[in-house]
Amino acid sequence: MSHAMTWYQLSDTGMSALTPSPSSANSSSSQTDLIAPNLRALAYGDGFFSTMGVHNSQLLWPSYHQARIMGHCQALQLTVSANIEQQLWTEIRQFAATINDGIIKVIVSRPAQSLRGYAYSTQAQDNEALIWLGVMKTAPIAQHTAQFLSCESDSSESFGQKVSQQPPILAKCLQSQLASFPEPLAGLKTLNRLDGVMIAGELQRHKQHIPELAEGLVADMGGNWVEGVMSNFFYRLKTASSAEQKEAISDIWYTPPIEQSGVRGVMRQVIIDQLTKLGTPVQERYLRKEDLSQLEALFFCNAVRGVVPVQQLLFDDEVLSLSLQPFTTKSV
Repeated sequence: MSHAMTWYQLSDTGMSALTPSPSSANSSSSQTDLIAPNLRALAYGDGFFSTMGVHNSQLLWPSYHQARIMGHCQALQLTVSANIEQQLWTEIRQFAATINDGIIKVIVSRPAQSLRGYAYSTQAQDNEALIWLGVMKTAPIAQHTAQFLSCESDSSESFGQKVSQQPPILAKCLQSQLASFPEPLAGLKTLNRLDGVMIAGELQRHKQHIPELAEGLVADMGGNWVEGVMSNFFYRLKTASSAEQKEAISDIWYTPPIEQSGVRGVMRQVIIDQLTKLGTPVQERYLRKEDLSQLEALFFCNAVRGVVPVQQLLFDDEVLSLSLQPFTTKSV
């Protein structure tokens, strides 16, 4: 069960609800009346967003989301005052407490400019960010701890929280490719997501024939798989034949570098930090077509669902069965 997302706009005077109340649903005023065509978020995708999970009224990984939001503002030259930032996180935590389980989405954009076209003022006061919050209550997502990311001595529950793990899924290597972006746009979760829209469309077409299909691997323009449709991913390669080589590489988790394509996801960074904390090797490395025969295990991850192991991966006419053993082993 899920509910429609309710939208609010943040200003220095507080929060304003954008979604009409049920009593006004049949009135001449509607949510579309509140959308100005000169919004740069609408016209140019000039901004970014971050999606946060809420479980048991607790916002998941808030410090990571806060770092992402402020880092994105700096990269896009958007201004957020200390007062607005404090107000934003106060509102987010209050919403988290009221919905119990669900999703909170933050959209940040540049305000309308006096300059024509793409141009924008270089003055900080002319780039004070417009901020919207979307709040959606959902049924609780299955919450099982990712054992390979925790250990008996980790009483702090990994920065105060444990990474959740979902049941294993079926995934497919997709044909659609991600666009390439230069710095400072590379890795940002900008509102320019038309490539992602087309990729999600491909996944939906496959799901019409394979209903159990849940995710897809997506390649960059160079043919390297770099992320999922709605997630990042980590993978492990089969061990080498010799005992010495096996000891050297058997426990390495790889994740593709986010250099020109893809998003540097919050959960991706959480997992990198946690693996490092546990002393488990983790390296950035592209996943290529020639690696598939040596693929041992793979999981997707995002800030809402946590870790999602892949049991089978479809590539052309092949069905690759992957190991789930790494996801049932507790770190020591």
